Amino acid sequence: MDTMSKFYDLSVKFILFIVVILSVSACGSDAAETPAVAPTESPQATAITAPTASPVTVATPTSTQNTASQPKVNDILVILTQATGLERFAALLENAGLTDRLQGAGPFTVFVPPTVAWDELPPAILADPELMREILLNHIVEGDARMTDLGKTGKATNLRGDELTVLVGEEGATIQGSNVLVADFEANNGVLHVIDTVILPQEIAAEVMALYPAVVGEQTYPMQGNIHIAHSATSPVAYNSIPPTSGPHYSDIVAWQVYEEPFRYEQLVHNLEDGGVMLYYQCEAACPERIEQLRTIAQPYIDAGRHVAVVPNEPTWILADESTPHQDMSTPIAVVAWRKLLKLDEFDTEKIRQFIEAYEGIDHHVK
Repeated sequence: MDTMSKFYDLSVKFILFIVVILSVSACGSDAAETPAVAPTESPQATAITAPTASPVTVATPTSTQNTASQPKVNDILVILTQATGLERFAALLENAGLTDRLQGAGPFTVFVPPTVAWDELPPAILADPELMREILLNHIVEGDARMTDLGKTGKATNLRGDELTVLVGEEGATIQGSNVLVADFEANNGVLHVIDTVILPQEIAAEVMALYPAVVGEQTYPMQGNIHIAHSATSPVAYNSIPPTSGPHYSDIVAWQVYEEPFRYEQLVHNLEDGGVMLYYQCEAACPERIEQLRTIAQPYIDAGRHVAVVPNEPTWILADESTPHQDMSTPIAVVAWRKLLKLDEFDTEKIRQFIEAYEGIDHHVK
């Protein structure tokens, strides 16, 4: 079975979103709310298994009546308005003056973050109408782009003119780092894909991330997804921080302990997804004192079964194929959790412990 076939051959274990699509007869809408041409088939959606996560799906309407009375597919905006968990996106589109466009003939492809994803944005961003309009346009593509086609092309150009990177693995897919939860939900003027995080335009991503609250001065980074890749493979996208805080990674983790030999970033990112905190150290020469300092902090957590490990960052490490799997992290110590990075110019027991207590043990698998 090829990768894309595996991608769609998935069992459904639970429902995250329930989308109720109402026809004219079912909801009492007037004719203006329903485009003139509607498909005769029932709406379809594909559940996407995010890496190491339970798959989710969208429930379509059911009826005990004959097929002639089955609800018909509505346009994108009506679907969003009636979808439990997606209402915020519809409201934001209205506030931004984009509703008329999505009620048009289309077709359009819309990447839809759920309400909980919008709630995670800093309030200052949500309160900026011009900025929100740009962010919303980042989620809309002209044309009917099904996940199979997106996986083949590896990209999609949104209404801002930006190119979004699409990655498809054996157990999931990402759109510009956002995990796809539900793919190919049909509307009569396009298709919707439900994703787990808001896609930020690249030129404002750092500005937005800087507004996230910090515990001890750490930086938050945009999500790069949870895609699994083959062992020994290099991440298909460049990590947005060194060391990385999320992104494509191998399917297993390293044991929670203190190491003096390096591992590839692609291995260690999975430890972060599992709720881990990695204490990276970088030395120009042997540095037993620094390792011992970090061991002193980490070992009690490790002995207690907590998810903490100490690992070296080796920018001079060269593989047999002459590639360099690590890059200079420009600091002697870096404390890393999922999407969180604290760089330290000197050893600081209090800050490291505060970081561990704040972020260790939080599972980041797609729910």
